[in-house]
Amino acid sequence: MWDRIIFVPIATIIGLIMGSFYNVLIYRLPRGISLVNPKRSFCPVCKHTLTWRDNIPLLSYALLKGQCRYCGARISVRYPIVEASTAFLFLIAVYLSNNVIDLVALWMLFSAGLVASAIDFEYMLIPDSMVVITAGAGILWSWSHNHLFWSVLTAAFAFGIFFLIRLLSKNGMGFGDVEYFGALALFLTPFSAVIAVLLASVSALVFVVPMFFTHKVSRKTRVPFGPFLAIGTSISIFLNFHV
Repeated sequence: MWDRIIFVPIATIIGLIMGSFYNVLIYRLPRGISLVNPKRSFCPVCKHTLTWRDNIPLLSYALLKGQCRYCGARISVRYPIVEASTAFLFLIAVYLSNNVIDLVALWMLFSAGLVASAIDFEYMLIPDSMVVITAGAGILWSWSHNHLFWSVLTAAFAFGIFFLIRLLSKNGMGFGDVEYFGALALFLTPFSAVIAVLLASVSALVFVVPMFFTHKVSRKTRVPFGPFLAIGTSISIFLNFHV
């Protein structure tokens, strides 16, 4: 029997632990650093190997007051944000799921979305590994909800439309966005895919417009679209199955 109460503390703890690991992915993947060598985390500034005391999710950042224990360098606020966000999203997934398959699919979706979004904001890049994880999660979800056939068609159509937009805009849209939405669309049906794109566009405008008027960005500034596609898809999933 699907008992959400049991999964609440489990999801929170797993989310915090995985969030700490996702910070490793966010730092290493775009830099081409192996995930197994070096085995231990290290300070990006002084390169000192970190101990378990330095890697306790949220707590270490608070106790160290956002500074490296060894060199005093500032630790990016991204680290606690990713850890807290992962725990929160894992917890939300528990309440959005009807069974364990749904839960795993949403955890995969949110995990890949967090990692891809953080990297996309900094490097304008969506790692292929995050696209693959998202696609696998979408197949699980659509199979669980008995619309796998329609989701595969939706994904193929979404990929084709975004690829056409990329060609017509002369590479104005990154290929990573094309791949990523093709993977995200595996969660969706044709109608919910349209809603996802609309929501992604609106959320992007909400993010960009204030920055434009405060002169933090210009018309020529490239804005990553991947994070907003993840947001739009997540909201569309909720609207489609829980409203």
